[in-house]
Amino acid sequence: MTYSQRSDSDSYSPHQDLVEQLDLLIRARYPLLYIVSAEEEPVETVLRQVAAQAQPSRKLLLWDVVRGWDDSGSDKGSLMGAMNRIGKANAEEAAIFVLRDLHPFFKNTSDKSAPAVRELKNLARELKHSRKTIVLLSYTLSLPPELGEEITVINFPLPNAQEIDYLISQLVVPEKLKISGLAKEQLVKACLGLSRTKIQRVLAKALAAKQQVNETDIIHVLEEKKQAIRQTEILEFFTTQDSLKSVGGLENLKLWVRMRQGVFTEEARRFGIPNPKGVLLVGIQGTGKSLSAKTIAHEWRLPLLRLDSGRLFGGIVGESENRTRQMIQLAEAIAPCVLWIDEIDKAFGNLNSGADGDSGTSRRVFGSLITWMQEKTAPVFIVATANNVQILPAELLRKGRFDEIFFLN
Repeated sequence: MTYSQRSDSDSYSPHQDLVEQLDLLIRARYPLLYIVSAEEEPVETVLRQVAAQAQPSRKLLLWDVVRGWDDSGSDKGSLMGAMNRIGKANAEEAAIFVLRDLHPFFKNTSDKSAPAVRELKNLARELKHSRKTIVLLSYTLSLPPELGEEITVINFPLPNAQEIDYLISQLVVPEKLKISGLAKEQLVKACLGLSRTKIQRVLAKALAAKQQVNETDIIHVLEEKKQAIRQTEILEFFTTQDSLKSVGGLENLKLWVRMRQGVFTEEARRFGIPNPKGVLLVGIQGTGKSLSAKTIAHEWRLPLLRLDSGRLFGGIVGESENRTRQMIQLAEAIAPCVLWIDEIDKAFGNLNSGADGDSGTSRRVFGSLITWMQEKTAPVFIVATANNVQILPAELLRKGRFDEIFFLN
């Protein structure tokens, strides 16, 4: 395996926006930050950069429940002990304290978690007057309502195309990169939606197998992406060969799709053409709604993600909202893409009756979804399908959610 950790690849610095954001929050003495990411290593690299460039520089100390503090190994298995150290640290000492994986402590709202939540509130009040900051680092957002006013939540995004290109140039020496400019662009697009760790693994696998990275690895990257998306248990990645010729009738829909072919290209962006938001396909089962969703993605040459809207809902408090955020983040990371929301009426059709019976979870998830649909700037084209339009909430059908509604029979 041949890696090259070169630092002279142009002047690009990944995560610079996040470094500046964290630096500002820490200088403003925000006491509690919550970073949501499954990738600890790049987050901690960013935090080290923030700590080093601070004036004066800050210590970076990391704790987890198994190994305790990284500098001493103390407070293993004791969150209260870890927070006690933070509280007793010199008020003039400039430091960033990173507490990993606290979400299990917060998911259980029993009496056992109450002291930890209370102590975090105490520390938040005390740290406002010091140069110490606590950073909670976890793969999922699990936030006790008591800490809502004290914590600032920061999402660590999946790598964009520019960072992926940078990663490839840093990991593979030029003589091992046997790929043309256009094919490299396709490789970068194929990597969208994968974590930095998974990108490194698939490149390492290619180098170990044949001592180079070439066009054949695009297929392997897509397989890795399918696996990664499948592991979320929320979205499915579809490859389809169904063209508009596969669809009988539906001439209005096919004309609409053809007229907007190429709307997600770089040329369209240069001309200032706005991205279409999406379409709602309504009709009884067997009328071609699913096939139409597949053909739109094929016609526009975009990746297709399928969302079974029922998968957004989980049994643990806050899990449904987390799944919704994860779905949005993944779709935007892969964009431009087509997001196929299958049978949206089954998930949200009961909102009109007020009989959701889930303490408002369905309404909160629905609210997050339609707000994103209205406000999103990422090129994610939504194809929602429904069997019964009459039970859909009126908010979903308002102007701005979809470009068009098509009835299929």
